[in-house]
Amino acid sequence: MNRKLCLLLCLVYLFVGDFCEANTCPGCVDLDDIIFNKTIERFPYALIKFDIAFPYGEKHEAFAAFSRAAHSVTDDLLIGTVGIKDYGDNENKELGERYNIDDKKFPGIMLFRHGVNDFLHFPEHLDVTVDNLKTFISTNTELFIGKEGCLKEYNELAKNFVKQSEEEQKKRIEKAEELKGTLKKDWEQASAGIYKLFMEKLMAQGSDYFEQEIKRLQRLKAGKVSAAKKQELAKKINILESFRVNASTKEEL
Repeated sequence: MNRKLCLLLCLVYLFVGDFCEANTCPGCVDLDDIIFNKTIERFPYALIKFDIAFPYGEKHEAFAAFSRAAHSVTDDLLIGTVGIKDYGDNENKELGERYNIDDKKFPGIMLFRHGVNDFLHFPEHLDVTVDNLKTFISTNTELFIGKEGCLKEYNELAKNFVKQSEEEQKKRIEKAEELKGTLKKDWEQASAGIYKLFMEKLMAQGSDYFEQEIKRLQRLKAGKVSAAKKQELAKKINILESFRVNASTKEEL
């Protein structure tokens, strides 16, 4: 093979490979105007990103990361993408226009609830981040897609924990132990144990423990530790953060 042609093919391969990798969205279903309605109506909820045909960048990466997180905790949320082209056949352009997607402000992200007629736009003033997408879903559905390591029932137990009476705190700790018996996954069991430990520490030491422990965990995470240890510390920080409002705010008048 001619050396120049061989070199050209290698460059094309590398370009296409990098481009395809940038376009990857694990767990996302590519939708078009033919299957859009039929697919969405099969799920209680659907989070759909309308974007350029071959998306890339931080917002796309955040959406992909959210997809991975959501699929690990629920089967009731379809996560899809619609690629809109402004050239050729203008593929999916009418679909974007149907939902008032501004092609000057891509991506446009929408939540559909029980079909295609009940929908909400992801607020334009918010950054497209994993946490903001989780909050958007949790606020507008009964689904819970918490931070890594967090559990919905235990977050409820953590709510206002340090403001409770000693008797109520004991009841919540007992409830945490009771719930642990219903958990089936190893990571859930591990997280439940961390929640219970933090409850016991907060009950014994009060809200001062919260600030001290947050700083200690963050300091350890910023140090020279393995990737696995960093992930473990990040989960602990996420769980402890579920106590933050309760530990750092004063009683409401």
